[in-house]
Amino acid sequence: MPKEKDILVQVADIISKKAKAKYKSNVEFADVCGIHESSIRRILQGKQNISINVLKRICDALDTKLSDLLKDSGN
Repeated sequence: MPKEKDILVQVADIISKKAKAKYKSNVEFADVCGIHESSIRRILQGKQNISINVLKRICDALDTKLSDLLKDSGN
């Protein structure tokens, strides 16, 4: 079973790749998500646990289904 930190890093990597492809900056991405930029930065580094509500807002900003993001992470 993967450790919590491993899962956070895997999800962060996926989010980061998708966000970089769609947004010019973390500030723009954070604004669209309605999340403070410092929180987005910690999420993208795999250093902040993400609630389901925040993860859903991130997925909406990335035009990605929550279920697809979790499948991509292998968890």
